[in-house]
Amino acid sequence: MMRFIRHFLIMGMLCVYPQAFAGTYPLGSMSCEDIGRFASQAMQWREDGLVPIDARHRLEQLKPEDSVEKKNMLMVLSLVYGGYGDSWTVEGAGNAMLKDCETGR
Repeated sequence: MMRFIRHFLIMGMLCVYPQAFAGTYPLGSMSCEDIGRFASQAMQWREDGLVPIDARHRLEQLKPEDSVEKKNMLMVLSLVYGGYGDSWTVEGAGNAMLKDCETGR
């Protein structure tokens, strides 16, 4: 129960003070616009029928090093190929991840 309350309080703080946390989003050399563009690209891969393992191989070609950028891109892939991607369009995926990045989540 305490865990739920703590989670609820943190989410409430993010809603009230989203810009206070925006600087903590680990982007590496990527901008929020870059994150959004990659989300659209990954969603296009999904719409083109690329399966998750093949999308991950493409990601390896883009960012082979173990970097902040690669971790962000892996997170985007997991959202695109997960439940969120079921309702996203190519444009919607980019917009959702751009907004998410800008709010610091």
